[in-house]
Amino acid sequence: MRPSSASSRRRFFRESALWGAAAVFGAAGAAAPKAAASALPALSSVAGVKITRIRCHILQQQAMALVELETDAGVTGWGECAWDGRAVMKRMIDDFLAKECVGQSIHDVRRLWDWMFYENHDLGPGGALPNAIAGIDIALWDAKGRLLGLPVWQLLGGRYRDKVEAYGSIQVRRGRVSVEDCVRSCQEAVQLGYKAVKIRMQIREHFLNLEPDPTFAYVAAARKALGDDIVIMVDANNGYSAARAIQTGLKLYENWNVTYFEDPVSDQNNAEMAQVVDALQRVNIVAGEKCYTRWQIRDLIVQGRVGMLNPDVIKAGGFTELDRIHHLATCFQKPIQLHNSRPTISTAASVHAMATYSQVGRFIEYPHLTPELEAQIRLFRQDVRPRDGWLHLPTGPGLGLEPDPAALRAALAE
Repeated sequence: MRPSSASSRRRFFRESALWGAAAVFGAAGAAAPKAAASALPALSSVAGVKITRIRCHILQQQAMALVELETDAGVTGWGECAWDGRAVMKRMIDDFLAKECVGQSIHDVRRLWDWMFYENHDLGPGGALPNAIAGIDIALWDAKGRLLGLPVWQLLGGRYRDKVEAYGSIQVRRGRVSVEDCVRSCQEAVQLGYKAVKIRMQIREHFLNLEPDPTFAYVAAARKALGDDIVIMVDANNGYSAARAIQTGLKLYENWNVTYFEDPVSDQNNAEMAQVVDALQRVNIVAGEKCYTRWQIRDLIVQGRVGMLNPDVIKAGGFTELDRIHHLATCFQKPIQLHNSRPTISTAASVHAMATYSQVGRFIEYPHLTPELEAQIRLFRQDVRPRDGWLHLPTGPGLGLEPDPAALRAALAE
């Protein structure tokens, strides 16, 4: 009697499985499956790791909001929130967001992001909430990488690049930093190997169309000191109306070859942003630092029509939401050039993210180091500051940053 086609198929799949096992285990015979079985409990224990505790630490002397995430496997992950609104971040994390995560699997990062966001949506979906979620989300990915012995960039899907060119970011504070000090900081950045600097005017909406406008004096002095080969960017920090931004952008481009103009108008006014984009065709209009979710980025792209996006990983919901933002950006062919004003966890996370994205700008921001920011660097055993103007991809597990226990204990005690 001929076997049925169904029984033949079953025999084929059984034999195929055996051939596959032989290929994996080699010629060790029966001993090999036993060795493989002994490895299963370890795999199971990794898969079942749960979050046991989440805390936000405010380090006043270092101007830093750190998030510590502990697991039942003894692995701890570290994240960072934006410094502005730090007391709000701590309250949100300790009293609201942690309860959505404690007791849950460390691997369910996307589900946990959604739970944190939607369960607390009334707390502010477009600002403080994604800022606070970012700290936990980064810590989750860090802990997951440490648990698996893999860097975050591998968990995110692998790399397109091993390093990202940095630019030096110089604060001016509407003229409270002198022109001479600004130029000196720009020169120091160039001496460190940077090929680009950004002058952050920090005008803001409540000083709209500042008169007299100090921007031109700073840029003119920087161009004279740095020469023609260094890229000079200007960040208006939302300080102009559309008409004034167009006048300013043209003058900056025509006189000093400023080809990156960041946040020329309010983030809340995409119609004016579109006017500036349309008028300044030869200038890269960069925006997105204050867009914290994929929905805000969608509106910035569709309504504001900006050419380059610069969300911030410690503001825009961490790796998980930033990855969604990147996928959205690719649909519109908009490169991402991350905003980054912090030199440790934020920098490491930003490089991990930009290494994995298919569509990025030339640069990543790196802050000119103040004493506070230098103090942040001393909290960690690794140093992720740029080398010869480039930020290199960390290779250790998780973020590739290991806190210095003694330095951290001292900071927490202050």
